[in-house]
Amino acid sequence: MAETKKMITLTHYLKYFETSHPKEVIEDIVNIMSAIQVAAKRISKTVNRAGLGGSFGGGVGGGMVRKLDVLANETLVDAMADCHEVYVMASEESRDPIILRDDPGGYEVVFDPLDGSQNIDCNMSLGSIFGVYAKSKKTGGMTSEKNLLRKGTNLVASGIVHYGSATYMVMTAGGAVHGFILDQDIGEFLLVRKRISIPRRAPIYSTNESASLEWDPIMAQFLTNIKKPSKTGKAMKSRYVGTMVADVHRSLLYGGLYLYPGTKSNPTGKVRLLYECNPIAYLIEKAGGKAFSLDKTGKPVRVLEVQPMGLHQKIPFYCGSYDDIAELEQMYAKGAKLPSKL
Repeated sequence: MAETKKMITLTHYLKYFETSHPKEVIEDIVNIMSAIQVAAKRISKTVNRAGLGGSFGGGVGGGMVRKLDVLANETLVDAMADCHEVYVMASEESRDPIILRDDPGGYEVVFDPLDGSQNIDCNMSLGSIFGVYAKSKKTGGMTSEKNLLRKGTNLVASGIVHYGSATYMVMTAGGAVHGFILDQDIGEFLLVRKRISIPRRAPIYSTNESASLEWDPIMAQFLTNIKKPSKTGKAMKSRYVGTMVADVHRSLLYGGLYLYPGTKSNPTGKVRLLYECNPIAYLIEKAGGKAFSLDKTGKPVRVLEVQPMGLHQKIPFYCGSYDDIAELEQMYAKGAKLPSKL
């Protein structure tokens, strides 16, 4: 894909080129994205320095989060606190809603502040996920968890920030999907890839195959199928970082599948609907890909159509190149044999 030559910042692009929403909505998104950019820059700097002195290394037991997770979460919350368009947030690191105003009527912002933080000790990729839900039409009353439980079809913007060899944001404001790299010298996200389109067929797949003995038969069969050369192409290769953002980022650019099914011990999987699956599904669909989950009967359902029942609800999650994901979806539609606990 051709690289752009002009130095177009993310804010400039949204202001003058993005037309998928009315002008007033774009103005709101620009303000919200300005806050997200500030947080992403600070997190990027923190991640880059995390290994110095071992100040963030080493996990802690008892279900406690790492210091780096907490700092990333606080950075995003602080950046959004002065954004008057937003009235409530949900985060992977916060058990309860983060309420900025007790007056519904603004935007809801959701995020996973630091995906893959378990990889920090070995200098592997990390990322952030964010989603912006359409301005609520309800006003008055007290803000609560219920204000955040909206389907992904209500998203107006979403994206991922990949902290790798460069800090790379892939985002959409409802139109096309674009890529922006943080220029550390000038402190701005610059447009480097326009109209990202995920290939319809995938050369690679990403999944935790160590759990394959607990998968349902449909998922197991699908993996067997894609690992065999076909008449029209080569067998798929496995590439699994273990950081959702990194695996999805690669899939968006080169084509790929990200598969996180339920298992016998975790029937609903481990990825969260509201602030992980919905923003990524929205991004994938806008890039021409496909994302689905499974309902309680084992039938496929579009991720963006799933009604959230709780802030931290988990779902089986399958996304990526359209044609390959459609094949897996059809296999489930014909009848999957699911774990008994689902």
